[in-house]
Amino acid sequence: MNFDVAVILTAFALYILLFAKVIRGKRLKTRFFLLVYLAASALWAITGYVVHADFYPERTSLLGNILPLMGLWAVVAYCQLVCAFVGRRVAIWTGISYAFVNVLVILAALGYMPRSAQYASNTGVSMLLGPWQYALIVGVALFALLPIFYLWQEYRGLRNIRGRNQVLYMIVGASVAATVSMKIAIPNIPNYPLEHVGYAANALLFTYALSTHRQPDIKSAAKTGLVYLASSLIVAPLYVLSLWSLYHFSRSWSSPAIIAIAIGMIFVLPWSLVVLRKPVGKFIDGILYGEDLHYRETMLSFPKRMRNVLSLKQLAEGMLQPIPQALKASHASLLFPSNGDFTLQFSNQIGGGEPSGAIELRNDSPIISWLVENDEPLFRESLYDAPEFEGMNEAERSAIEVMRIGLLVPMNSNGRLVGILAVGEKLSRGQYSRDDILLLTTVTSELAAPIGNAQLYAQIKERVHTDELTGLLNHGYFHQRVDEEISRCSRFGSIFSLLFLDIDLFKSYNDAFGHLAGDEVLRQVAQCIKGSIRGIDMPFRYGGDEFAILLPESSIDDATHVAERIRRKIETEMDTRGVALSCSIGIAAWPTDGVTREKVIQAADSALYLSKQAGRNRISLASERDISQSLDIEAVGDHEVLSAVHALAATVDAKDSNTYGHSKKTSEYAVYLAEALGYTSDKISVIRAAALLHDIGKIRVPDRLLQKVGPLNDDEWLAVREHPKFGVTILKHIEGLSACLPIIQHHHERFDGSGYPAGLTAENIPRDARILAVSDAYDAMTSPRP
Repeated sequence: MNFDVAVILTAFALYILLFAKVIRGKRLKTRFFLLVYLAASALWAITGYVVHADFYPERTSLLGNILPLMGLWAVVAYCQLVCAFVGRRVAIWTGISYAFVNVLVILAALGYMPRSAQYASNTGVSMLLGPWQYALIVGVALFALLPIFYLWQEYRGLRNIRGRNQVLYMIVGASVAATVSMKIAIPNIPNYPLEHVGYAANALLFTYALSTHRQPDIKSAAKTGLVYLASSLIVAPLYVLSLWSLYHFSRSWSSPAIIAIAIGMIFVLPWSLVVLRKPVGKFIDGILYGEDLHYRETMLSFPKRMRNVLSLKQLAEGMLQPIPQALKASHASLLFPSNGDFTLQFSNQIGGGEPSGAIELRNDSPIISWLVENDEPLFRESLYDAPEFEGMNEAERSAIEVMRIGLLVPMNSNGRLVGILAVGEKLSRGQYSRDDILLLTTVTSELAAPIGNAQLYAQIKERVHTDELTGLLNHGYFHQRVDEEISRCSRFGSIFSLLFLDIDLFKSYNDAFGHLAGDEVLRQVAQCIKGSIRGIDMPFRYGGDEFAILLPESSIDDATHVAERIRRKIETEMDTRGVALSCSIGIAAWPTDGVTREKVIQAADSALYLSKQAGRNRISLASERDISQSLDIEAVGDHEVLSAVHALAATVDAKDSNTYGHSKKTSEYAVYLAEALGYTSDKISVIRAAALLHDIGKIRVPDRLLQKVGPLNDDEWLAVREHPKFGVTILKHIEGLSACLPIIQHHHERFDGSGYPAGLTAENIPRDARILAVSDAYDAMTSPRP
């Protein structure tokens, strides 16, 4: 058996084995076409084997007619297989190809092709095809090159890295088959069975690519082969040269020393290959990746350098820095868990600057479920192809499109998704190779554990610094952060502002409704504060019902806007919930109102006290000098009088929980009416004070009467109707409130004389008392109360 026959017989055996594997393997969508291709190739090989072995010398001419037709059938069957795989005009090309084969069959039957065929032991089979050779060349060229064209189009259109790698295997096989098919067009070429070698390799690669779920990256495999080939080309000549030198000096191979040296050199050979592999691999990487190699090496070395780092910011920024340059990506971003969802927290653009948008993936998003379950990169195109993403939130899909994210790489640590690396599209509009994906997954898998540790450390640290009830930072951390902010501002010449906030009359609310209700109010206030400030601002629970907000890089004007936004939000929220609470705020600025921590805190606390004195539910600045201009009630008396007014109002509210907040709302309505009637600021301040204290006499009314659900009897009404007189009796000792006494005494008089305590009518009732009466009645009728 000569070499040619052995090669052809080996190809035939390979086709039969592949045919059996496809028959027994999983069902493929192109299974029928693959079997036809393998059968045609096997028949071509066995026909070639019979011809080259010269089993039937008398029928060499007949077999010579059949052999090129069998070869052409194999080429046509392969073209048909590729068309079926890519879904391109299978019926059309099948009709054209088999029509062409039929024409050649007719020519062969008529004896026009080949003209002659003969076997010689030294040259094998030689055939004279005649003028129809050119038709055969055109047909073979068409059906050999068409698969390469279709496969290349399929490769460029695919976004899935597995699919691209699969098609790349097929392109390599098709290129080998097309190359050896051109043998027919080259005259006087040695008659070696190259076509059988090429088509056997193509059949092996195509079947492997179709039937194997994951193929090794063909580029990585080629690079590894190139490294070993280059190393061998260096080591082999050195080994031969060493042997030649050894023989040249010894002139003998028989001495024990020479034999020992030769054996030792055999062991040195593989060691030399191992030693050379690293520098040769680096040299080849430099050729393949060029200037990007430095960034790739930085990516690979980063996890080792960051193994013991517990700063999430340092880990994220260091990880993201080389990725865009190493992969030629537009940007790279990191999404970390925040309140259960994954939000973009760090980003690096290849040209610098901020990311083009924001992205937030909900914890129940199909993307999160897919990344957790599969633990592999997710390409953007899969969001439109895979059925598991059909119900995906459109806002998430839109955010991914706006940011032009190419793929999402999960970071899993101990079965927990600790982060997602979002990599932008390739700048060249190309696709990420398997080598790129391997680089990303290597880095993310090695960094997942350090990032998970950093997150746990940050959570523990935050828990130590967090107030459990409100979720805000606590009192102890407040002083530390103020010191740090002063140090930072001193170093960089910056400024900051400090807000102190206190809930007005919170103690009375707590006494009336209990501590559980009070805790709920504290939580609501904390949410209002967090919803009114920036991400860099820091809210604290200072203690009890007091809060502090640190505003970096904020002037006193900025702080005033923030404070007013917080005050209004809290007031609106409390009114919506039917809670008659508000807040007072004091503002201090560093270094204007104090250089040290103690001074700036004292300044903010003093400003808060001024807001309390001015009537609550307002904002005051530490820099204000003449605070009396902002206090309408100051026309009535001094600070002590004002404090007495609000202390007494709080006492009234605590007395009757069913009408909690009634005095405050009545005061607001009375001020509205007084302003509409054109009252001066002095008279409005008197109205406000009287309205706040109009029910102060209820202190002497028994609780059972105030809290009775049903109607009162005559005796009970008599006790209740005494409360205006009791109020006057209590307040007449406070000199600054003398103008309020007639208003309080007669606020239950009625225009028709049916009121109390004096039964006054019409204009005899003081006008201010009539304003209070309307305000009091309006709030009573619009509030849920017995």
